[in-house]
Amino acid sequence: MSYLLYLDMSDNRFDGEIPQCLGNISSNLVMVDLGNNNFHGTIPNTWDDCGKLEGLILNGNSLEGEVPSGLSECKSLKVLDLGNNHLTGTFPHWSANLQHLQVLVLKSNKLHGPIETSSIVEHPFSSLKVLDLSQNNFIGHLPRNYFQNFDAMKNREVKKRTKPEYLSIGKFYSITVAVKGSELPFTKISVDYTIVDLSSNIFEGGILDVIGSLSSLIVLNLSHNNLNDRIPKAIGNLLKIESLDLSCNQLKGEIPQSLAFITDLEVLNLSQNHLVGRIPDGTQFRTFEATSFEGNPGLCGFPLPKQCEHLSAPQLEIDEDEDSGFTWKVVMLGYGCGTLLGLGMGYMMLSTGRPKWFNAIADEIEHMIMQRQKKRRHVYIGK
Repeated sequence: MSYLLYLDMSDNRFDGEIPQCLGNISSNLVMVDLGNNNFHGTIPNTWDDCGKLEGLILNGNSLEGEVPSGLSECKSLKVLDLGNNHLTGTFPHWSANLQHLQVLVLKSNKLHGPIETSSIVEHPFSSLKVLDLSQNNFIGHLPRNYFQNFDAMKNREVKKRTKPEYLSIGKFYSITVAVKGSELPFTKISVDYTIVDLSSNIFEGGILDVIGSLSSLIVLNLSHNNLNDRIPKAIGNLLKIESLDLSCNQLKGEIPQSLAFITDLEVLNLSQNHLVGRIPDGTQFRTFEATSFEGNPGLCGFPLPKQCEHLSAPQLEIDEDEDSGFTWKVVMLGYGCGTLLGLGMGYMMLSTGRPKWFNAIADEIEHMIMQRQKKRRHVYIGK
């Protein structure tokens, strides 16, 4: 079997444990797909001869234990799909060193702990296009050091192709994406397709501004977490995004107007948060149903039945004499100063017993007020 290139036993009813020698059966092995079977036990940790391995797909089994660190020796890995198992332990931070890794799927396991790390990797996940960590027990803040290095998800010149190009490792790689509560299978993934799904975890803190730099992102799902603070305006920079799900968090503030300019947005779910204010008015926003915004008592406007109140702040109306610079603030300031001055003069008059000089000052003040009233404009508060 030393010349074996592709091992595909997927979509069968195989059971038992995966042989620990799997990683050493062939130094030429390019792809191993044992997905959608009934394998149990742990994933082999010995991968001494995996230098050419590009794809390891073990999703849809009953595998247990931790993600083996021995896979860090597989420097050519492009696809690592271990989703839909019973894996435990923490996030495999060593995977950030796999410079060719394009797809990392760990969804629907029992992984826990924080994703962010203090370890310094020069360019972590620089080739990553698909990241699915949904339905685990990850905690902490979203990993800024990873998001800011997702270079493959950032804007780049798309090559003009005469025909579509799909991610392939011996066969077309397929994936299932959660979109608004439904699982949508993709039998083929375009090489330009980028996905981030961190839904159904226990992430907290704010949504990172740096996510707005992932301008080639197609799907972003951060739903069912404990994310708070406001939705960053930078999310409006994701002009290619087709599905955005931020539902079931603790987000507050207004919906950024920038989201209304994303013309490719087909699916939007901001429900079950603490958002307030008017729903942005835009051509694309007119296509969304009320379910996209429900569970936010402070929101108003189409498509919700709650209409926004048209309140205008009181305004000041003045005459055409603009040169005097007279404003309502001047009136209040003069009133306050005059009151204080009057009280002070009254006290001095009674305490000093010098009514002559006080009367002179009072006469002068009265004269100034009379002159001012002659120039005074009519000021009133508009309703």
